[in-house]
Amino acid sequence: MSTQAASPDRLSEVSRLAGLLADQVLDAQIMNRPVPDKHIRTLLSAAFLLEEYGVPLPSLLQQIVHDAKRGAD
Repeated sequence: MSTQAASPDRLSEVSRLAGLLADQVLDAQIMNRPVPDKHIRTLLSAAFLLEEYGVPLPSLLQQIVHDAKRGAD
Protein backbone atom coordinates (compact mmCIF):
# COMPACT_ATOMS: atom_id res chain seq x y z
CA MET A 1 0.00 0.00 0.00
CA SER A 2 1.04 3.55 -0.61
CA THR A 3 1.84 5.72 2.37
CA GLN A 4 -0.16 8.54 0.79
CA ALA A 5 -3.73 8.91 2.07
CA ALA A 6 -6.49 8.27 -0.43
CA SER A 7 -8.54 11.32 -1.36
CA PRO A 8 -12.32 11.24 -0.98
CA ASP A 9 -12.69 11.74 -4.75
CA ARG A 10 -10.53 8.71 -5.49
CA LEU A 11 -12.34 6.58 -2.94
CA SER A 12 -15.64 7.65 -4.45
CA GLU A 13 -14.38 6.59 -7.88
CA VAL A 14 -13.21 3.22 -6.52
CA SER A 15 -16.66 2.73 -5.01
CA ARG A 16 -18.39 3.67 -8.26
CA LEU A 17 -16.22 1.39 -10.40
CA ALA A 18 -16.52 -1.49 -7.94
CA GLY A 19 -20.29 -1.14 -8.06
CA LEU A 20 -20.25 -1.30 -11.86
CA LEU A 21 -17.99 -4.35 -11.91
CA ALA A 22 -20.08 -6.04 -9.22
CA ASP A 23 -23.16 -5.50 -11.40
CA GLN A 24 -21.39 -7.16 -14.35
CA VAL A 25 -20.23 -10.09 -12.21
CA LEU A 26 -23.68 -10.71 -10.75
CA ASP A 27 -25.24 -10.44 -14.21
CA ALA A 28 -22.77 -13.03 -15.52
CA GLN A 29 -23.60 -15.35 -12.62
CA ILE A 30 -27.33 -15.03 -13.29
CA MET A 31 -26.78 -15.80 -16.97
CA ASN A 32 -24.48 -18.76 -16.11
CA ARG A 33 -21.53 -17.12 -17.83
CA PRO A 34 -18.02 -17.59 -16.48
CA VAL A 35 -16.66 -14.91 -14.16
CA PRO A 36 -12.91 -14.34 -14.35
CA ASP A 37 -11.15 -14.89 -11.03
CA LYS A 38 -9.43 -11.55 -11.59
CA HIS A 39 -12.80 -9.78 -11.36
CA ILE A 40 -13.56 -11.38 -7.99
CA ARG A 41 -10.08 -10.60 -6.66
CA THR A 42 -10.42 -6.99 -7.85
CA LEU A 43 -13.78 -6.61 -6.14
CA LEU A 44 -12.51 -8.08 -2.88
CA SER A 45 -9.46 -5.78 -2.98
CA ALA A 46 -11.74 -2.80 -3.55
CA ALA A 47 -13.93 -3.90 -0.64
CA PHE A 48 -10.92 -4.16 1.69
CA LEU A 49 -9.70 -0.73 0.61
CA LEU A 50 -13.09 0.93 1.03
CA GLU A 51 -13.62 -0.69 4.44
CA GLU A 52 -10.13 0.43 5.52
CA TYR A 53 -11.12 4.05 4.85
CA GLY A 54 -14.63 3.72 6.29
CA VAL A 55 -16.39 4.10 2.95
CA PRO A 56 -19.69 2.20 2.72
CA LEU A 57 -19.64 -0.59 0.15
CA PRO A 58 -22.04 -0.42 -2.79
CA SER A 59 -24.90 -2.87 -2.18
CA LEU A 60 -23.93 -5.17 -5.05
CA LEU A 61 -20.36 -5.31 -3.78
CA GLN A 62 -21.67 -6.16 -0.31
CA GLN A 63 -23.54 -9.07 -1.86
CA ILE A 64 -20.40 -10.41 -3.54
CA VAL A 65 -18.36 -10.06 -0.35
CA HIS A 66 -21.09 -11.88 1.58
CA ASP A 67 -21.18 -14.67 -1.01
CA ALA A 68 -17.38 -14.96 -0.93
CA LYS A 69 -17.38 -15.24 2.86
CA ARG A 70 -20.15 -17.84 2.73
CA GLY A 71 -18.23 -19.83 0.11
CA ALA A 72 -15.11 -19.77 2.27
CA ASP A 73 -16.95 -21.40 5.19
